[in-house]
Amino acid sequence: MSPKSWIFCEKSIGKIDDFTFNNWQERLFFDRLERKSKFIYDLLEETNQDWEGVLFSLLAKNFGLNTNGNSFLQIAKSIPFSIIRKESFEVENLEALLLGASGLLDDDKEDIYFTDLKLRYYYLLTKYQLEKRHIDAVQFFKHRPDNFPTIRLSQLANLYHKHQNLFSKIIELRSVKSVYDLLSVSASLYWQNHYQFDKEGITKPKSLSKSFLDLIIINTIIPIQFAYSNIRGESIAEELITFMNEVTPEKNAIIDKFQSFGIASKNAFETQTLLELKNEYCNHKACLKCALGIELLKNNQN
Repeated sequence: MSPKSWIFCEKSIGKIDDFTFNNWQERLFFDRLERKSKFIYDLLEETNQDWEGVLFSLLAKNFGLNTNGNSFLQIAKSIPFSIIRKESFEVENLEALLLGASGLLDDDKEDIYFTDLKLRYYYLLTKYQLEKRHIDAVQFFKHRPDNFPTIRLSQLANLYHKHQNLFSKIIELRSVKSVYDLLSVSASLYWQNHYQFDKEGITKPKSLSKSFLDLIIINTIIPIQFAYSNIRGESIAEELITFMNEVTPEKNAIIDKFQSFGIASKNAFETQTLLELKNEYCNHKACLKCALGIELLKNNQN
């Protein structure tokens, strides 16, 4: 074992038999879901067991991706979901609530749409006696324009405008196509030729891309389905694996590195298990707790 090895078994991991590898992948997948579920159970406590509210917070967090995820989660938590439900029939009101909470309506601008949203926001604050909370500033820097917080918050508003009972629909989804069909939304009309207020650009539809929705499947839909089935004492393990087998494999440095060792991923089920393997076992040098490490040590002794 070289001290500079990325993982200790990098020269031999590709030789492990499929039966051992596949069984371990299933264990890794559900261990990962168990860890993700802890966050969902915490949200469930905070929302008095309101699954619609939990979904809203989880979707908000994942719409913000890594950079704005925590800020978007704070935004969602600052607005009682009962208000989102009541205002869902007017998309401008939802957008005003989300953009207002984010701090993006704090300035003064000449822009007519900005002014309208700002007036709506302060009217809604008064109507529902909401306090404006401090939210960590949302980031534009280093984001592709399609991931700007303005666009993602507008898309989230439009999603809740389109679906008033989203949780009951999402909990039944079992295929990638059904997700693409259900979550087919765009940012509001204003954002078709804007990425920021006061800065008009080329007209371009700002719909949720398939690659973005794949991330929503991985980080929101599958975990909440798993947590919900656990609470109800039901097992949907096989359905979740089948679902994840349809999702395009993730692309990142960890997955690329495993591929260089002969471990190629055909779908997101496999990429998720490799991320769990690297982060929870390899990074901690926990070879003796890893089925692959144990198998390789056994083979070396024979």
